[in-house]
Amino acid sequence: MSFDPNYKATLMILNDIESKGLVQFNKEYHDEEFFRNFIQFKKAFSHSMGELINKLDSFQTKQDEMNIFTTYSELSYINSHLDAIKKFLKIIINPIKLEEGFGKNTTLEQMVKRICKKMNYSEKMQISIQGLFLVDFRNAITQQQYRINKSGEIVIYPNNEKIKRHLNIKDLADNSMQAAEILDAMLDWSNGKTRMMNKKPEILDEIVRDLTKQVQALDNKLDNLS
Repeated sequence: MSFDPNYKATLMILNDIESKGLVQFNKEYHDEEFFRNFIQFKKAFSHSMGELINKLDSFQTKQDEMNIFTTYSELSYINSHLDAIKKFLKIIINPIKLEEGFGKNTTLEQMVKRICKKMNYSEKMQISIQGLFLVDFRNAITQQQYRINKSGEIVIYPNNEKIKRHLNIKDLADNSMQAAEILDAMLDWSNGKTRMMNKKPEILDEIVRDLTKQVQALDNKLDNLS
């Protein structure tokens, strides 16, 4: 079984950065306890979500309420990973090597763009890397440019027709896996090891797939009634 493409792309970028002499350990940003705690949080969160879904039948919870809860949980999951990714980049990148450097308030978007600029990546490559790191999605959430519908669908940049996007629960699950794969690749790279095959999906990913099927089934029933 081959690497996840997001995992593989992240490793390639990190190796490229290292080959160009941009890597330096920055002690002031390093917090080993944070990353250990974060890994525990990931496992605990996935497990608790699994337990919650298994007990849904005993709750008086409407489908649309569960959809919104799942969407908001996914948003938190994605954002926490992107925060950890930003922190990791600040740990390993030599700020002197970047034209504008970086500080504690430097955003993920700024980090990615400054690294790409230093690496002299083509415009197409830079756009791809920004997509890999979910920069547009991240900006929409941090700038409160989103709306969550009862179906669980999230609309980012709802007031801008040019860049407005609709993301369903499955799309958010894909973003969650993407962010998780990037961080996994970073941690593996820092430890001098790489995964030899795709790992089994986390419980949370399986839960979202089941919920997606439930939502689709409900939509089909409503269509038949209309």
